[in-house]
Amino acid sequence: MAPRTMSKALGLVIGLMVLLAGTGAAHAAGPGGAVRADGTRIASAAAQAPRDHGNDNASVVGVPYCANINVSADCWTWINTTSGTPCPNGHFCIYTNVLAAEGGKVFSFFHCRRGGSDWVLRAWNGVGLYDNSNTGGAHAFIKGIAHNVLVNVAPGTDGSYNFRPAYYVQAC
Repeated sequence: MAPRTMSKALGLVIGLMVLLAGTGAAHAAGPGGAVRADGTRIASAAAQAPRDHGNDNASVVGVPYCANINVSADCWTWINTTSGTPCPNGHFCIYTNVLAAEGGKVFSFFHCRRGGSDWVLRAWNGVGLYDNSNTGGAHAFIKGIAHNVLVNVAPGTDGSYNFRPAYYVQAC
């Protein structure tokens, strides 16, 4: 190889190494990225790809972020990818992914409904998990666009579900 061609090739390799080293800082917050004060996560597309089941942007209207879902309130938090995030006793939970190792969010409902209306789901377009930890025999319901019952979840029941046709949740 001619010295000039070798010099160009070496320059390209070095330039690529510098570029890759510069992007490493963006991942310093870990595989899930940084978390804003409002609880939203900032992550690169590469970090999100392994856990995208279609629910990465999923939310529930009126359910705020909380650091710990083991409270007498309706809220969501990030799933602990090491130990999982169990649904608290007396709650109905829906998870954006099926496996804890995939990360994502868990929405924990303490109240049956939001002010007398079903909880409204937004951007639930793939497979997730439900877990009914309600006590006293209270069933939970995953509902369609016309508030028709798609899944009647008995207490003590959990399972995976494709939330694509789901629009509402009644937690008990």
